[in-house]
Amino acid sequence: MATTPLLSTERPEDPGGEKASEKTGLLHSHLPLDVRNQWYALALSSDIPRAKRGKVGAAAESPMSTSLLGDPLVLWRDLSGKAYCVADRCPHRSAPLSLGKVHDTGHLECIYHGWQIDGTSGKVIEIPALEEGKSIPSNAKVPHYPVFEQDGVVYVWPGSVEEALSASKPARDTDDSGAPLVESSSFVLQTLCIDLPIDHSLMVENLLDPAHVPFAHEGTIGNRKMVEPLHMTVTKTANGFFGRVKEGLRNGFEAPCNIVLYTPPIPGKMDLYQYIGCTPTAPGQMRMIYRAYRNFATFAEKIPPLKRLFDNMTKTIIFQDYQLLLGQQQRLRERALPWNSTIQVDCLPLAYRKYWQRTFGKRSDGPWWRGWDGKMDIEDLEKLGSWDKDFDCNGCALPRRPHHPQNPLEHSGAPGHALRPDYPASWWKPWVPPVTVAVAALIALKLLN
Repeated sequence: MATTPLLSTERPEDPGGEKASEKTGLLHSHLPLDVRNQWYALALSSDIPRAKRGKVGAAAESPMSTSLLGDPLVLWRDLSGKAYCVADRCPHRSAPLSLGKVHDTGHLECIYHGWQIDGTSGKVIEIPALEEGKSIPSNAKVPHYPVFEQDGVVYVWPGSVEEALSASKPARDTDDSGAPLVESSSFVLQTLCIDLPIDHSLMVENLLDPAHVPFAHEGTIGNRKMVEPLHMTVTKTANGFFGRVKEGLRNGFEAPCNIVLYTPPIPGKMDLYQYIGCTPTAPGQMRMIYRAYRNFATFAEKIPPLKRLFDNMTKTIIFQDYQLLLGQQQRLRERALPWNSTIQVDCLPLAYRKYWQRTFGKRSDGPWWRGWDGKMDIEDLEKLGSWDKDFDCNGCALPRRPHHPQNPLEHSGAPGHALRPDYPASWWKPWVPPVTVAVAALIALKLLN
């Protein structure tokens, strides 16, 4: 992809002041401002429940409930595996369709009266209580959302259905040569889908900021003894921009909310590409769709204890960011500014903040859902947001419901059923320390040779 350098490798006279700030405007001026008519990574393909032949009612699969730009959504698959997405509201009595089941016809069945929704059109195609000879009401339908799958990720388009038909598809996860990483036999893929009660803009800025790593990630990927002055060289791409503070490392942004990181432990020998969808599920909420491709320690993906070590390290790094971003979000709710004093290396996240102000940050006519009647204030949507969610054991958000001590359907200590099963039983835990030592020794020997 052709790129255009925007900030020279020579240091400006005023590295952190007004001149640097002015240059950040060049980075986002070419990006589309209509963030409704965009593709958003919303789920991992492996997480979308699928219809099963002969399974109906309580025996059937439950659909996935989530949201996008505040829109309550529900996703599922039919018998053939095709994914669908519609608004999470039954056209009969407004019950959440996500409480229903994926019928073996491939349609979504409402839990209240058994009305079935066709995923292609959003129309009701079955009403069990409808009298013989009567027609299904013409207004018995819900909005449906275009869906696209690629490289193990489900993308949803929250804007015009017609515009989605002619729009470019999401970019693939590729290496520097443009080859799809998921098709490479040299790389293994690590994935994570997790909901976080923080605004997606804070996570995007955080991932574009290499200067925070030695301090916020001390003990994992950070080392304060390695701190040094940083100068960011920035380049514009067709759909975003990326920056470098060192040769061989790269932090990139692709509109509307995607991060691309190239952070190889040993460039040319041990490569690591990270593609991260920081999807805005609502103001103050986000869903992270994380994919990491590495060509080292590939055997670990086939050994559950080692795979868990890699997965837990990734989660630890994410939650090191999470704890500080949650505190930052609290300050912003107290009317603090997202940026005060800045220096030159801040130019990349600053450019994103300027893009955010022109898109997601618009209060009166922004892209956010305004309630089913279209009249909800953004402040009211924020109140329905991050502080009104529970999370299952996999980190997926669930609507918070009042606890009732007499409810036999509640699970003690758990807000809801897990979307994905956890790792196998812990028979392997005693093997973790010796296997870890053995693997570390093997890696050290390979590096020395």
